Amino acid sequence: MAHLLWPLALVVTFCLGWAAAGVTRKGPDVGQLQETVTRLQQQTSNLQARLRAREDLSASSHAGAASSRAGARSSSASPYLAGSAREEGVFPEGFARDGGAARARSGSQADRSVPSDAASRGAAAHPATVEGALDRFYRYLEAAAASSGRERWALGRQLVDDLRAMGDVGAQALMRVLSAGTDSDERRAAAQLLGALQVPEALPLLRDILDKDGDVLLRRAAASALRQLGTPEAASVMERILANPEEDRLVRLSAAYGLAGSGRAEGVSALGQIFDEANADGRGREMAFRALAGLNDDRSFPFMRHVLASDAEPSYRLRAIQYLMANGDRQAIGTLQVVMQSPNEQPSVRDAAARAYRALGGK
Repeated sequence: MAHLLWPLALVVTFCLGWAAAGVTRKGPDVGQLQETVTRLQQQTSNLQARLRAREDLSASSHAGAASSRAGARSSSASPYLAGSAREEGVFPEGFARDGGAARARSGSQADRSVPSDAASRGAAAHPATVEGALDRFYRYLEAAAASSGRERWALGRQLVDDLRAMGDVGAQALMRVLSAGTDSDERRAAAQLLGALQVPEALPLLRDILDKDGDVLLRRAAASALRQLGTPEAASVMERILANPEEDRLVRLSAAYGLAGSGRAEGVSALGQIFDEANADGRGREMAFRALAGLNDDRSFPFMRHVLASDAEPSYRLRAIQYLMANGDRQAIGTLQVVMQSPNEQPSVRDAAARAYRALGGK
């Protein structure tokens, strides 16, 4: 793939020179040409960073392969060392989402779970510049493409930590990728990271994607990032998303989740509507239920009572019963009594309803 990126970089550089020459000509379109020059400069910088990341990863892979061959030749002489090398690649169990206590307990094993020199040398390995942040971002993309499962998650967690440690330049690099990136994967990743880092300055870019871009996967990433910003301006965009019934369901789900999390009643009701709407194909149904259960307060009581009395899947009804019981919703007692006395009800649901009925003080 690298041999394809180099010609692309040359083409972009050529276009940059052509556009720059056009800026020197006076005319009514000078402002537009200047914007084109800026965008092409950013694209060139992005391509150069990705090429460096790809070449670094390739060099690291060759070095790792050579090291593995050397280790295999020496393993018969030192079985203890060979066993130690295998153990160092084990991903530590219980790795915390926030990189906190579990990381401290696992010590340096978390770092050893990442392929050598493949994704991160840490923030200290790169200067705190936009170019350094771009290098770090593209190193992650290249390494993540060759990884899966826990390893990819660990790479992403480390990337978030590194970019946060870089301060404003990390956010600037991500916004450059989002605005001028030429690859949909990198733009989606940049949007998700801007949300994870809660960068309010990214709002105009995210809003522009949601207003104009037809790539539904990118729109979903932008909506998810918007949800995490948690600003009044982001809330107004999410309200507008919910007002459009033609919008993609998962985009609306992110908006509803964001509004519900900020205390907006319309977000809670929209999550319930999406849960019902998804009954036909299941797309987003589980996420809507989890979002409502995650509120963990009485705002979800009407929804949970509705699920309990409905013909939803038994697993959802059981979880609704558990939620109502755990949060002490005495208004559910009447519905629980109907369910526990129904001869046509699933035994598991009936028994759970009886337990909840007694726990809530039913007679």
